[in-house]
Amino acid sequence: MDKKSIYSEIFEDYQKDKKFAETKAERMKEYLYKEVPRLREIEYEITEKGVELFKNTLSGKAEVLEDFRNSCNVLKAERMKILNEMGIKTSILKPQYKCEKCKDTGFIDNKKCECFIKRLSEKIVKLSNFGDMLNKENFNKFDYSLFSKDIVEGEKKSPYENINMIIRECLAGIENFENEPLNFLFYGASGLGKTFMCNCIAKELIDRGNFVVYMSAYRLFTIMTNVRFNNASEEEIDTVNYIIDCDLLVIDDLGTEGINNSTIPEFFDILNSRLRNGKSTLISTNLEFDDINVLYSERIFSRVLGNFKVFKFIGKDIRLNKYK
Repeated sequence: MDKKSIYSEIFEDYQKDKKFAETKAERMKEYLYKEVPRLREIEYEITEKGVELFKNTLSGKAEVLEDFRNSCNVLKAERMKILNEMGIKTSILKPQYKCEKCKDTGFIDNKKCECFIKRLSEKIVKLSNFGDMLNKENFNKFDYSLFSKDIVEGEKKSPYENINMIIRECLAGIENFENEPLNFLFYGASGLGKTFMCNCIAKELIDRGNFVVYMSAYRLFTIMTNVRFNNASEEEIDTVNYIIDCDLLVIDDLGTEGINNSTIPEFFDILNSRLRNGKSTLISTNLEFDDINVLYSERIFSRVLGNFKVFKFIGKDIRLNKYK
């Protein structure tokens, strides 16, 4: 499934919701009209008044507008009285849309309604492999106090200064996402916030309606191996399409997957294809920068170096500070 397919599913859902709301309202009307025929007469009279007003307006008799308003107000008051006596609200005669702003169309003045973005985000999260993680790890939950303000030996800045710089770059990349691919490589020791930062970026972009897919390096290479040797399940074949077509591919824990010569060229092909098509890729790894060159060949290393912004995470394991 690609982003177009996701959009199609959402539009189908909107059509179903809209039809359900309107059909339910019509059925309720028919029920009430049978119970109280006067309600149907009132509806008909209001419609006739509207047609009469339209004809008079075309003929230049604009002074009849006030009479139209007065007549309609009298009829509406009578309708309200009847419904109140039945213990029914007048709103029941109108479709009860899930979103009253866009009337279950997904758009307001050719712009996506907030409910559309919400539905899109929900569908993307289900496909993305993030599970519930994005509710726990996002910029709103980011704790700067976990990062030391002391300069790290061998570095020119503190972990606090470094993470602030990285966050500024991430936020800038998110804001410019529609204009320029976001290709970042996060590297550094375990427990320094790389995966957390990946999740922060993913949450922001998903909330903006982008198709983001999370894939551990182990899972990615397993799928590549299965596809290569025709052992892939239908789900894994679908996942390959997500990997190729998604707006942002997050590859977490590169270097833990068990590297072999058969999958490295395919890994390069994935990176190369996404770069060529202007797609964004976010990679995190516990490997040292030079180790990437050794493990994945100079060809992949130079490709990453030339097209990715590289950020080093420094300091001590922040998880130790978190649970003090």
